[in-house]
Formats: sequence, C-alpha cells, structure tokens
Amino acid sequence: MKGWLTPARAFVTSFALLIALGTAALELPGMTKPGRELAWHEALFTSTSAVCVTGLIVRSPEDYTFAGQVTLMCLFQLGGLGVLTFGFFLVLLAGRKMSFFGRELVQSTLAEGPWEDFWPLLRMTTAVTFLVEGTGALILATAWKHQMGWTKALGWGLFHSVSAFCNAGFGLHPLSLIPWRGNAVVVLTVAGLIVIGGLGFLPLTDLYERWKLPRKRPLTLHTRLVLVTTAALIVIGSLGVALFEWHGALTGLGWQEKITSIIFQAVTPRTAGFNTLDYATFTQAGLLFTIMLMFIGASPGSTGGGVKTTTLGVLVAAALSRVRGHRRVNIWNRTLPAGALASAVALMLSAMTMILLATLIILHLENELRGVLPGNITFIRVLFEVVSAFGTVGLSTGITAQLLVPSRLVLVLLMFFGRVGPLTLGLALFSQRGVGDWQQPEESVMIG
Repeated sequence: MKGWLTPARAFVTSFALLIALGTAALELPGMTKPGRELAWHEALFTSTSAVCVTGLIVRSPEDYTFAGQVTLMCLFQLGGLGVLTFGFFLVLLAGRKMSFFGRELVQSTLAEGPWEDFWPLLRMTTAVTFLVEGTGALILATAWKHQMGWTKALGWGLFHSVSAFCNAGFGLHPLSLIPWRGNAVVVLTVAGLIVIGGLGFLPLTDLYERWKLPRKRPLTLHTRLVLVTTAALIVIGSLGVALFEWHGALTGLGWQEKITSIIFQAVTPRTAGFNTLDYATFTQAGLLFTIMLMFIGASPGSTGGGVKTTTLGVLVAAALSRVRGHRRVNIWNRTLPAGALASAVALMLSAMTMILLATLIILHLENELRGVLPGNITFIRVLFEVVSAFGTVGLSTGITAQLLVPSRLVLVLLMFFGRVGPLTLGLALFSQRGVGDWQQPEESVMIG
C-alpha cells in the first residue's frame, strides 16, 4: 500500500473522494427546495464544480436551501484549500506529529520542492485563508447591510468571500454580481479576494517573511515571477476587455460601471467565475480574448486552476533566451533548471490536447444526439465552456444547463483534470516509486 500511495495519487484520490461525498450529500433531502431535487448527474456536476472550485452550474442558486448553500460552501472551501492541507493542519493543531510522508503530501500541494520551515508554511496558509476570507466577509456584509439587513448580509458576505478567495465563482444571485457592478466596494473587494487567492500560498508566505526581514529575506524567483506575471495579465486583460467590448457588452454603462467592469472582467477569468457583465453579450473577439485569460489561469499552489502564470512566464523567458542566443533559460540573473522548461511545455501541450479533444467530443455529441445544434451552441461558446471547465473558472455564456447529460459528464472530467493538474494526474496514473531517469544516446532534430 505504501509503495502504491504516492503524493500525487493521494492528492488525486482525496479530490475524487470529496466529490463522491459531495454528490451523496447534495442528494440528501433538504438540500434543495421542494420540487427542485437534483438528478444524480446534476448532483455530480455541482459537487465536482464546487470541489474543483469552478463555479459552473446547471441549477439556479435559488434552488438550494440554507443547508444546501452551506454544503456547497464547505465543498469549495475544502476544495480550494485542499482537503489534505486542511486535514493535516487539524492534525498538527491537535498536537500530533506528522510523518515524513504527510509532510511530503502537503508540500507537494503548497510548494515546489522542499520547504525549510514546514510548520510556518502550513500555519501561514491556514491563517491567511481565514483572515482574508473573514475580512472580505465583513466588508461585503457592510456593503450589503442596507439592502438586505445585517443577518442576511453576513451570510451572503461569508459565502461570497469564501467563494472569491477560493476562486470558486459560486454566487447566491442568479445573475452573479451583475446587480452590483456599479458598487465599487463589492466589485473591488471580490476582485481583491480573487487576486490574493490566485497568487498561491508560497508567495504569500514569502511576502510576509520579506516584510518581517526586509534585508535578510529576498523574494524568491518564484514569487517575483508570480507577481510580475499576475500584474501584467491584469493590465493586459483590462486593455483587452476595454478594446473588444467598448462597443459590445460595455455599451450603455456609466463611466464608473465601465471602469469597475473592465477591471473585474480582467481579473475574474483568472479562474474566479464571478461576472459583472453578461458573457452571452460578448463579441466573438471578446470571448476569444477571455478564453486566453482563462487558459492561463492563476498561480501554482493557489486556489485557482489553468496552466498557471509561471508556466507562461517560463515559456516567455525561454523564447526570449533563445532569441538572444542563450542555451539555458535565464530570468532576472537566475538560470532555471533544465526540467522547468520541459515541465512547462508538457503542461501546455497536455492542456491544449485535453481542451481540443473535449471540444471535439462535445460538438459531436450535441450534433449526433440532437440532430441539429441549437443556434446558441456554437463552436466559440462550446470552446469557452470547455476552457472554463478545464481552467476551473466557472464563467459561462449561458449554455451549461442546455448541454445534454453526456456533454456535462465531459465537463465533469475536465473540471477534475483541471483542478488536480494534467501532470499530477499523469504522475498518479503512471509513475512508479524508485524508478529514476536515465541517459540515452543523444541525437538532434530540426526545430522550426
């Protein structure tokens, strides 16, 4: 058993088991309002979407009771933080020691390679999660108290704060945050929670230690790459939304609503799933641009999905290094290990393969089983839905609930693959302990 249970397999299995438990829980009486019970495939889809912090839905949030909403919040809280991370934190909090294998499990989730101060990393991860979520809940509750009263506002604030920090994208209003797109406090608070949750726990810990010891603790290359790439994507995303949707989805909005919507729609494709604009009204160019942002996603070790910001950063650095005639990948006076570029390329290719294959399968299923595709189920919208599922984003043009059950099951698999990661899934399925790499004779091929 010990030889079979690798960190990758334990990570994948934990999510699969949590999805199964969530499916069973959502099927219990009292989770939905009378007459709105979930079919098994709807419960499976919703549980997977919650555990994989995606946010795609096939039923309206209004269909769930208070117990159902709490269940969903617990699922995406555990899914965002990582059920193994949360479990081992409780073990340490109870005063029990963690085995070396347990440390290896959590480190594989939170950090790349060994981390010197393991307990501070785990403690910082949990502390940041609850501190940021609690602060966000209070700010949102204050913004909503005049509209719905303190009691309901606190519940809504907590639900949306946890959902935003975990990049889950689940909301309690059928129109997500569209009714509050003119409320800068609500929009910017949710956007801030999304960004913080998407940075990753290792950079947050690194920033904290840098703040405590500014002269002795320089930021790691990983943290600098995450921060620069994240900032660049927000700026580029804002410019792209403004360019492609100024005469599209932004038409008719006031200046404040336009500015907040532009910023928010640049942030939310980073695997968050909330929206202040209706993506069904987006132009073709706007949808394709959003697909690109969703594909990149958040950062490693965070609550978000996608191929990750550092993957993009490494590939861009590799291209620049090659153009300059460098044989190795150099970033800010540092040389990356040879395996970093190989991992980035492997992740990018596997993600693109999964997305294209899933899009092809869904288009075929919908066409074969329906006979004729409805007018709103177009290639770009199916691709949008597929990338949203793989990137655990949760944005939709409104066709999720219209897809047939087989197509939804394809999205279920994509959400699962996207959350655990294609490379982690590959390690879980095919890796063997004790099997190393070996050198074989080299031979060159022409590239480009």
